[in-house]
This record gives sequence, C-alpha cells and structure tokens, in this order.
Amino acid sequence: MGAGQFGSIGLAWRMKYLENAELMAKLMIESYKHGAKGVEVVPTGQILKAASMTQQSFPDFTIIASTLWESRATNYLIDELVEVDSKLIFLHGSISDRRNLNLIQTLLSKIRGAGKIPGMATHDPLQTIPFIQQNKLDCPAILLPFNVRGEFMGNQRVVEEMVDSLEYFFVAMKSLAAGRISPKIAFPYLGQHNISAVTVGMVTEEEIIETVTEAKKVFQ
Repeated sequence: MGAGQFGSIGLAWRMKYLENAELMAKLMIESYKHGAKGVEVVPTGQILKAASMTQQSFPDFTIIASTLWESRATNYLIDELVEVDSKLIFLHGSISDRRNLNLIQTLLSKIRGAGKIPGMATHDPLQTIPFIQQNKLDCPAILLPFNVRGEFMGNQRVVEEMVDSLEYFFVAMKSLAAGRISPKIAFPYLGQHNISAVTVGMVTEEEIIETVTEAKKVFQ
C-alpha cells in the first residue's frame, strides 16, 4: 500500500496500484504461484476486490486482514473484511495502541461473533502486548514490527523476550525495515524467534521471487 516510511516511492506505488484491482491481483497471483500462502489486506482502495479475485482463482489462497484505521461509525469496516472471508482480522495498530479497553473488547467480540479469529496489530509492542495480557483479551494473534535491526520495535531485546516467552500467534511486519534489510538476512532472524508468519509488501515479480524464496526457507 506504500506506507509513509517509503517516502515518495510509496506515493508512486499507491497511485499505480491502490485503485487498480487487476494489477494488485496479478501480483497476488504471482506470489501464490511462487509459494506465498495468502495476503494481508486493509479495506481501502481496491485491495479487497483484488484479494477476492485471487481467491476465486485459487480457493486455498488465504486472506488475513487489518481493520481500517478510521471510521468508528462503521466499525472500521470489519463487516467488509468478513464478507471477503478474512480468516484472521487484526484491529489496526492505531486502534490497538490507544488501548481503549471498552472499544477494543467490543471490536474483538464483533470479530469473534462473525466466526473469525480476532487479533491486534501494534506499533507499540512494549506497551500494547502487556495491555493484552493484563486484560486477558480474546486476542490469540498479534501483528507487530519485528526485524533484525530492531527498527520500529522500541527496545528490541525486550520485545524479543516477550515474543519468545508468550503463547500468541505472532505475525511479523516491517521485517525488511522498508527495504533496508535483504530477505536473506531478514527471514533467518525471524526463524530464530517465536514468529509464526510474516507479511511483506511486494510490487515486482523480481521482489516476489526473491522474497518468497527466502521466506519459504523459514516458513513452511
């Protein structure tokens, strides 16, 4: 989706892909053919349409999702994520990291009530993971920044210790640190820790081949 940490190139990616379901579906299909098991989506632009198109061609293509970061009046588009059969739905990090207990419990309950696995994304794992534990939230899965350089993680050693000592389904994001870490270095590090899956943005066939090839060595 071209997040802000990518700078001007991120804007170029958004302009090229975000409203073009066919182009995004082509990337998803290419990733699937090389061994990626699914996609993590956010309900914006034509991303959900692209994921649905891919799943129609390959029924075992798995969709997991993060909610929208805004639009509380529409429950952050959880219903739209349910409609595309997202197996696991994370609350967006901007929701999780505000740590509004009543809101979070309501949204997690809505996800569980729809028959989906609820989770929480966080950009502040040092604060939000203890919040999840202390409040015994129905949150079996956590999406968090996790990379060998410790970028976006806060105190890397403490986050590593939390991840390795807790029984959650941890999904790593920002594992290539916005392109500053090569897949050959990034993924073996994840394999040394209690990381069950990884989500990575890819926009060319070359990136897909390089990234998926290395990821498969760790995540089978």
